[in-house]
Amino acid sequence: MFSSFSGSRAFGRKGISYLAGVVARRYNGGYFADDVTWFASQTVSSTTIQVGSISESADDDGSDFSYQWLGYFRPVTSETYTFYLSSDDASYMWIGANARSGFTTSNAIVNNGGLHGPIEVSGSIALTAGVYYPIRLQFGERGGGDICTFSFSTPTISKTTNTTGRTFYNPVTMGI
Repeated sequence: MFSSFSGSRAFGRKGISYLAGVVARRYNGGYFADDVTWFASQTVSSTTIQVGSISESADDDGSDFSYQWLGYFRPVTSETYTFYLSSDDASYMWIGANARSGFTTSNAIVNNGGLHGPIEVSGSIALTAGVYYPIRLQFGERGGGDICTFSFSTPTISKTTNTTGRTFYNPVTMGI
């Protein structure tokens, strides 16, 4: 399906060259309110590439904004991966086919929905080493503190926020 590559570039199907990191899009002036389709009708305020981790900083960036991260997760081992989202307020994560289309709050691997203070929620899925799995994360900040941190673990990998060598994006589509 996809070939493996250990550098900052990886080559996928049809010669597409993936780059290290994920595409992070910030949407100012709006909280997505657990409506995962909200992002499709909004104007992007800023786009950045996050390499090494996926997060919204703990700095107080105000209220009423949302983020969406898009890219691929490439596991380095074949085993069950547990993904974690620690957020204030709502956050969701999809991996695999549902990250591309058909994503809902009920089929999210991690569902940390609603208005709340910092809470960490996790979900697990078996993945195969070297396969590029589409990944989508959504986060919204309504008020109070604002933070969203992505991490993962496996039976052989200690819990970490370090995504170096594991996350990639398509520079043509700027995501998946």
